[in-house]
Amino acid sequence: MRRTALAAVAAFALTPGAALAHDAVGDLGPFYSGLLHPVMAPLQTLLLVAVALLLARQPLASVRRAYPALVLAGAAGLVLHGVWPEVATSMRIGALLTIALGALALWGIALPGALLAALAMAGAALAALSGDAPSATREGLLGALGGILGIAAFVLLVWGALDLLQARLKRISGAVCAAWLIAIGGMAAVLPG
Repeated sequence: MRRTALAAVAAFALTPGAALAHDAVGDLGPFYSGLLHPVMAPLQTLLLVAVALLLARQPLASVRRAYPALVLAGAAGLVLHGVWPEVATSMRIGALLTIALGALALWGIALPGALLAALAMAGAALAALSGDAPSATREGLLGALGGILGIAAFVLLVWGALDLLQARLKRISGAVCAAWLIAIGGMAAVLPG
């Protein structure tokens, strides 16, 4: 009797439940969903890591000018996506931009400030267009605000981690990260969609 009860409990515990792909942390509300979207959406993560890696390979003075432009471009991309929800970044376009940004980061030369800002803005805007289109409701506006802050915070945190890595292990570590990013972008470029 005891073995039968133990087997029934084990069978019940091992029974699979419903798999929810985009519900990793539950319903946190629109603001926190937007804030965490760069961590949960593969295309957005890929693009923002590419931007952060490119920034980490540049002089600090150039990064200080490019970062605010990046945040504004992310906000503009979210607003455009709310007004025109049909516009969205495809995986292939995002992956190709990731490869290009990774190649520039691998090259490691200091880019002119205006070019760096334009590349960072393009990456952030395409990342914003790859997310969910915000609506003109209170929830949509909270989600958009969370998305803007999520893009800004994610790039800043990844840039800081990569900058710290390069300070400890020299610039070759940034080049290795860029090579990995190019490889991941190449794999993402051949995915359908």
